[in-house]
Amino acid sequence: MNDGADYLIEHPIPEIDTGRAETTARLAFGIDGHASPLDSERDRNFLIESDQGAFALKFANPAEGADVLALQAAALEHLARVDPDLPVPRNRTTVDGDLVGSTSIDGIDLPLRMVTFLPGSVVEQGESSEPLRRSISTTLARMGLALRGFFHPAAGRRLLWDLTHLLSLRSKLHYVPAAQRPVIEKWFDKFEKEVAPRLPHLRAQIIHNDFNPDNMLIDPEHPEHVSGIIDFGDMVHAPLIIDLAVAAGYQILGREDPVAIIAEMAAAYHAVVPLEPEEVDVLPILTISRLAQSLVIGEWRARLHPDNTEYILNYHPPIWDTLQRINESGLAADGGAVREACGIPAVPTAKTGDLAPLLERRRLRLGSGMRLSYSEPLHLVAGQGVWLIDSAGRRYLDAYNNVPHVGHSHPQVTAAISRQTATLNTNTRYLVEQVVDYADRLAALLPGDLNVVMFTNSGSEANDLAWRMAQTVTGHRGMIVTRHAYHGSTALTMATSPEEIGHGTLEPWVATVPAPDRRLALDGSIEQAVQHLGDRGHQPAAVAFDTVFSSDGIFEPPDGYFRSAAELVRKSGGFFIADEVQAGFGRVGPRLWGFADHDFVPDIVTLGKPMGNGHPIAAVVTTPAIAEEFTRLGYFFSTFAGNPVSTAAAMAVLDVMEAEELPAQAERVGSYLRTGLRRLAADHPAISEIRGPGLFTGVEMSAGGKPDPERARLVVNEMRLRRILIGRTGLHGNVLKIRPPLAFDESHADMLTGALGEVLDLTQK
Repeated sequence: MNDGADYLIEHPIPEIDTGRAETTARLAFGIDGHASPLDSERDRNFLIESDQGAFALKFANPAEGADVLALQAAALEHLARVDPDLPVPRNRTTVDGDLVGSTSIDGIDLPLRMVTFLPGSVVEQGESSEPLRRSISTTLARMGLALRGFFHPAAGRRLLWDLTHLLSLRSKLHYVPAAQRPVIEKWFDKFEKEVAPRLPHLRAQIIHNDFNPDNMLIDPEHPEHVSGIIDFGDMVHAPLIIDLAVAAGYQILGREDPVAIIAEMAAAYHAVVPLEPEEVDVLPILTISRLAQSLVIGEWRARLHPDNTEYILNYHPPIWDTLQRINESGLAADGGAVREACGIPAVPTAKTGDLAPLLERRRLRLGSGMRLSYSEPLHLVAGQGVWLIDSAGRRYLDAYNNVPHVGHSHPQVTAAISRQTATLNTNTRYLVEQVVDYADRLAALLPGDLNVVMFTNSGSEANDLAWRMAQTVTGHRGMIVTRHAYHGSTALTMATSPEEIGHGTLEPWVATVPAPDRRLALDGSIEQAVQHLGDRGHQPAAVAFDTVFSSDGIFEPPDGYFRSAAELVRKSGGFFIADEVQAGFGRVGPRLWGFADHDFVPDIVTLGKPMGNGHPIAAVVTTPAIAEEFTRLGYFFSTFAGNPVSTAAAMAVLDVMEAEELPAQAERVGSYLRTGLRRLAADHPAISEIRGPGLFTGVEMSAGGKPDPERARLVVNEMRLRRILIGRTGLHGNVLKIRPPLAFDESHADMLTGALGEVLDLTQK
């Protein structure tokens, strides 16, 4: 039986004449015009010229479902929102308002799409210049950047034009002329040895996957500038670098120094979307492998569809000539030249070797109280997206650090910081408009009267201020927190952080309640805490909850839990403080805040450094009434809290979150991750529960019905050896904590669950 990928290649193009195309355009899309055929590999396409403009009408191959056309249409809708100046077609809806229609021909249902027909000329075969290649690269990078936050289930289909499936084409090598096979087999072997093992570790997203000269348009008056991008039919979810490899493959045809061309295009791409070292290293082989892929698929298709041979084999002579010359020249296809062109050092600029001297210097200068993560500490020198890089150039998937909220070293955030640093940075006793602009934008994201913003430099400072605010305004001192909470490192917040106190004695003005574990009875815990404070001569100033209960083991409270707690503490004259330092800004999904969806509004909300992607900015947001009363009775000033550079970073974070749709991605990817973890749990009884919202997941480890902190510790360290970073948390330290930057996507989730499965197998033995 043929698999779906083979079937799509083998199935003939549907037979449709221009008359039927014109009728379909009129009835399905309301466009009355003249049809003329357009070339296509596997679909039947027409240009429809009408008084309303020119359109392209696609009758999809019957082997390709409507979901694939829906993917293409959704991608164009997304691109129009995120980068409206990108030169891509616009969708034309059906007369019923749908993006995808259908028609029946000879009893076979064919999905339909219509888009605007872009003006311009396709790039002629062999036409290439440095300015054109630069335009190709930067346009492709812009499209990749715009697609970063886009996902569609149909992008997971298996497509033989996806280079990740190159090796499956070995079964088709017999279609290739015997004289060409050894060269193609050589590049298949290089791909298998040097590229295939690295692909699962490369950042991946939905890509165009077919940026060849037939799919890019130029304005004849400006022939060195890409003016249009067409044909999104090969879109897949795959490593991002494949997009550049495909584009570069067609630009090296007939060139004397193909690696120099690849490096030149990579540098132009890198200026828009910084490439990662591992991507750069595989790019030359990926590019040349695309040529081998084209030859194999083309020869196979030409045998299947002899009536379309001229179109199918159009590029074969220059492809074979280029492959042959590359083979004869013995050209170096490593990433050295590409690294140099992109300004990426051959190795990270840090000393490697024995860490003992550095560890000792650290102990002497920073003190022995500054603990390190993992039994084998990491010596880090760089970060990018969801990756951390050590002094030996090894990459680690960061599934733990929440502070780089939109990803390590996000170019938009770093650029905003750099621009503002070069312009102005001063304290908030001067009038700086952008500081107020950011406060306006932040307040608009919070409900009710939560619209007064007081900036601090860290989450600890924000919680300290919130605690003082509650105690000052209410006149009470008592604080209610959860049993294993962590709220900060100041004297006041440490006193309300049982996790840090350990087995020490809590202050008499602090009462604790259990975290809202759905497996336990919680009724009455808040009342008991209020009573406990009263017995010690204190009334509650506030109940303060980390809204994902991270240190307690990561819990999602039952509906109404927060509202009920707020009502009870307010009856005693206290406030409800929502500590959103870890949960806030979309980590829990589009609702943005951990307290949302609980039908209540906190009195005070605290925010931490994720709001600036790690730049020192945090905040307390409260109501005008509370803020005014606190100002009347108390005092707060922090010299550089909310300074122009920090607020520029925070503003850029909001821009990135919106443009890349990261809250929605957090919800989607978090759900996908937990589904994969539950599959693991079915085979590994050591996992007793999986829980959490969005990109905040806890995996509880147990043995014999009891917490198993030793297994959790072992798993965390074994995952680190597999270059995936997670942590552990909870009252007993037996909950794996997975809390990555929001750039974390499905491919990263697959890497994590795959490695965790290996580790669980290992630790079961």
